[in-house]
Amino acid sequence: MQTFVLQRLKAHKATRLAIFVSLLLTFHFSAFTLKAQDTNTVLLHIDGSTFFIDNEYFGDRVRGYTLPGFVLQPKVEYRLSDKVSLKGGFHWLNYWGARNYPVTSAYDAYPRYDSISRPMHLLPWLQARIDFTPKLTLLLGCLDNGDHHLPMPLYNYERAVVGDPEAGLELKFSTPGLEMDFWTDWREFIWYRSPILERFTMGFSGKLYNDFGRWTLYLPLHFIAQHEGGQSMADAADSLPNNSNFNAAAGLGIIMYEFTDHSHLDFSCHAMLYHQHKNPTVPFTKGWGIYPEVKLIGDHWSFLASYWYGKDFVPLMGSWHFSNLSANTAGLTFDRTRVITLSARWNWSPFDKPGHSSCFLTLHGTLYHYLPSTGTSADGATHEYDHRNQFTIGVAFNFAPTITLF
Repeated sequence: MQTFVLQRLKAHKATRLAIFVSLLLTFHFSAFTLKAQDTNTVLLHIDGSTFFIDNEYFGDRVRGYTLPGFVLQPKVEYRLSDKVSLKGGFHWLNYWGARNYPVTSAYDAYPRYDSISRPMHLLPWLQARIDFTPKLTLLLGCLDNGDHHLPMPLYNYERAVVGDPEAGLELKFSTPGLEMDFWTDWREFIWYRSPILERFTMGFSGKLYNDFGRWTLYLPLHFIAQHEGGQSMADAADSLPNNSNFNAAAGLGIIMYEFTDHSHLDFSCHAMLYHQHKNPTVPFTKGWGIYPEVKLIGDHWSFLASYWYGKDFVPLMGSWHFSNLSANTAGLTFDRTRVITLSARWNWSPFDKPGHSSCFLTLHGTLYHYLPSTGTSADGATHEYDHRNQFTIGVAFNFAPTITLF
């Protein structure tokens, strides 16, 4: 036992030393290269958030959990020209009180403690950005997390602080009346003769809109696909099964500006679909949902109220409060999911001048009110569920200062 502890301590010291040396060499090499090329702009971005999130969830649908920790992304940006820039650094996620971190998958409802663990959760971060035109942008490497503008049943915004950086390829197009964002997030790489599955996520978020002075009419369209498969299996005769899952949403929305002196009103309604293609892993392969929501957004605050009705729906990257499949009880499904959501958020910045939002404190809370439903367990038994309230509260200090180095 003593030998094992000494080995762990040595491993931790070696890990810290390797991280420090690599960062020092990376910064030194970057500074030397940038000076040699005589560029004009080198920036240091220190993005991150320290947070405390308390999810008070009870029952058989979603398990409660607490998230105390921070996420840190220091990055050096080298602007080669007005059209090309490079950003490099690292992504560090830390939970207070955690001694190690499991190797998790983006396809798990929760991170799981596993026999394979890491003493810390540190990942490289690198992005190349190419602005072909003011309307068309290509990102290679790490993507812009949380910039896909998806509704809650499709994207859980908690991922912004607890999820790993999305990485792969992203293409953005924006012109008056049309916005489009297409991305591919590669989650699992496989080698030749690998016994595991290749995994990636593809997504699209678009909006067609028209401005009418104090209000805007828009048509949102969203699509997410997750694929597990690949061809580099151990043997062609032992190929592993492929599986693909899809979420899609389309709707109609209207934004009313100057609803009050310092706020605007955003009302939208989405119809959503779920589909599973090949080798089903859940009891249902097709599902749907309706999601109307209204948001009142001010300078430093926002309120949201929404209603969800779902049938055989599984959110691939969204909140599991909107799922007809239980996240914490194996084999448990619900005949329908009806949820009323009320959410509030308030931001406070220590800077008084407009535009200085590099640091701000956020307080947020969300109430999920479940309406009655019927559940069916794996053995075929049925269970009646009455009204139930679940809630989450949190506080976070977010920071994103930028320092000009050269």
